[in-house]
Amino acid sequence: MPQVSESVEATQMMPQPNVDTAEEQRAVRPIVCSPLGLSGDTNELLAHRLRNAALALAFGGWALMLLGTFLRQPHWTAWLPIAQGAHIASTVLVSIIAWRLCVSCSHTLQNLRIVEFVIFGSMAISAFFNVLSMQLSVAQDGMLTNPVPPWILFPFVYALYIPNTWKRAAGILSLFALLGLASLWLPPLLSEQVRSVLQQHATLQRMLVQETFAILFCTGVAAWGIKTIRTLRQQVFEAQQVGQYKLKRLLGRGGMGEVHLAEHVLLRRPCAVKLISRDKVDDPNALARFEREVQATAKLTHWNTVEIYDYGRTDDDVFYYVMEYLPGLNLQEVTELNGPLPPERVIHLLTQACDALSEAHAAGLVHRDIKPANIYAASRGGVYDIVKLLDFGLVRERNAKDDDLSLTQVGTITGSPLFLSPEQATGEPVDARSDIYSLGVVGYYLLTGRTPFASDNAIKVIMSHVNEPPPPIESHGAAIPHDLADIVMKCLEKSPDDRFQTVLELQRALRKCELANVWTREKAEMWWQLSGCPHKKSLDAEAMELAGRS
Repeated sequence: MPQVSESVEATQMMPQPNVDTAEEQRAVRPIVCSPLGLSGDTNELLAHRLRNAALALAFGGWALMLLGTFLRQPHWTAWLPIAQGAHIASTVLVSIIAWRLCVSCSHTLQNLRIVEFVIFGSMAISAFFNVLSMQLSVAQDGMLTNPVPPWILFPFVYALYIPNTWKRAAGILSLFALLGLASLWLPPLLSEQVRSVLQQHATLQRMLVQETFAILFCTGVAAWGIKTIRTLRQQVFEAQQVGQYKLKRLLGRGGMGEVHLAEHVLLRRPCAVKLISRDKVDDPNALARFEREVQATAKLTHWNTVEIYDYGRTDDDVFYYVMEYLPGLNLQEVTELNGPLPPERVIHLLTQACDALSEAHAAGLVHRDIKPANIYAASRGGVYDIVKLLDFGLVRERNAKDDDLSLTQVGTITGSPLFLSPEQATGEPVDARSDIYSLGVVGYYLLTGRTPFASDNAIKVIMSHVNEPPPPIESHGAAIPHDLADIVMKCLEKSPDDRFQTVLELQRALRKCELANVWTREKAEMWWQLSGCPHKKSLDAEAMELAGRS
């Protein structure tokens, strides 16, 4: 069995009609309807901030222990040993975390969030027992202490150090507030002496009420501060520039890097900037693949292929290239939005995809990752359903030399399991007919909302492409003309010799279909106006607005 490459392992199989995971749908490609996010290495930033917070809290913990040796100890209570033990344990634990937390290492977000919980949770529990013990102790002297300071300290230390969403931060800060309120109101419930002191001094009763308000107020201010800091970080990010291109917002993130909506500073032209991930910068193979994608795509000039504007490196040696911004949706999103597409529209889209592939194949390039997520239905110049072929990251020249095999090894599966050809599944050399097979699977999916083979196990899907005949496209109950169904099924032949031999031959067959040329410009425009895209406005107007030109 050939080795499964990283690109295949990253593809998760999901129930139909979802072809790829939500993350893959927005992986390293221009997309309109995507959430706003922050750029940069969030995990590295969080690791760095957690280490600083742990150092600050550990230093404070040791300083308090040292100070306690010079101060008169309070009256003995049963809580005092617990409080002292909790303080020592939390300080030692946070000190170890500060020592062991390597900010230059790779960390998962889940592990960092656990570390965050341990750091702040242990210190908050320590503060709770210390305040509770102090309240119970000093009550024997007819007085109470002010327990508010630690519950002011923790929210603001957290807000200062930890990058977070305000909703998540509000939940964590609420736990701090609950511990603070418990340390304030539990002593009267646990001790008759505390209740007696409160009854004798109206001033202390007012203090409890005021301190309750102070804890809640500081918690709210800290949560709002986190929201403000996040907004400021986002604005700083949006003000970043890559060369002559001002980054506007994150469009997508994938295994190789990120895509940002941007605009040229002087031309004010909207574009998409693709940055290679920082953790790939030191990987020669990843950089070679990135450069190969740029060079391969830049050779292609057909209007159905995404256009490359620029290419270079940032001052901190991050690779990037700039491509045209495509307002629209990819074909996977189009299908998920409204279900299977009308046969006449599928013919219209596949015909254009054949045009883009014909130029690539004539240049000796095989795409090898044809799938709905890599075929865009864009709006260009007021015309809708203009196909743009994306992501030439797996492209390979047919006559590649042996020394190129370090980039794409023979015997290694590349591509997306749901759409790869039998030749790709077995790790054999591929030619243009492999792309024809994948394009046939795309047509099958667009017409039925399903792929020929689907499973939760990627290996099963891969082997199905090799060994199992695809279910007849009519078996899914869709009303598909026989001429179009025959074309799609011919593309799905196991042997490359039994398929169409060129995409131009496939294109000629599509143009002979009875429903060819039925999908008109007016129909395309009507679909996009009624499609329910969340922005509820013309895609061209949206592109201008996002680029700051409206």
